[in-house]
Amino acid sequence: MAGQKHDAYGKRLVSAAAGNDYCADGSSVEVDYRNGKARVDGTVGNVVAVEIESRVAKQVRGAVLDLICHPYPKKLLILLAVHMKNPNQTADQCRFILERFVGRDDFRVLVLRDTTCESPPFDSHVDLIRRALADLGWRP
Repeated sequence: MAGQKHDAYGKRLVSAAAGNDYCADGSSVEVDYRNGKARVDGTVGNVVAVEIESRVAKQVRGAVLDLICHPYPKKLLILLAVHMKNPNQTADQCRFILERFVGRDDFRVLVLRDTTCESPPFDSHVDLIRRALADLGWRP
């Protein structure tokens, strides 16, 4: 239940940052693995695939594979520092993995702290996401 709460918070953040350009369902979020499909948490425009993670590092690294395999050229990984023992280390590991498959200018990894969902700094998180999307070339 707590994971769903954080997932919903993350999706609200991206929706607030990207407005109508954010899509959380449909074919744009699908990743084709030939013998089945996976889903990323959303897409922004026709350019950025988005994953929002609050789980432990091993699970987060698995989600990075879905981002890499998603057909959109830009990738945004948002880490909600909830269940990770060391969110900065997890972020560094994800950057290392992404750099092996995606150009440095084509991805961003954000670590959002104070994500208790009770009284998080929503506006500052939205601003960080909006800046990351702009860095990736998204224009509202």
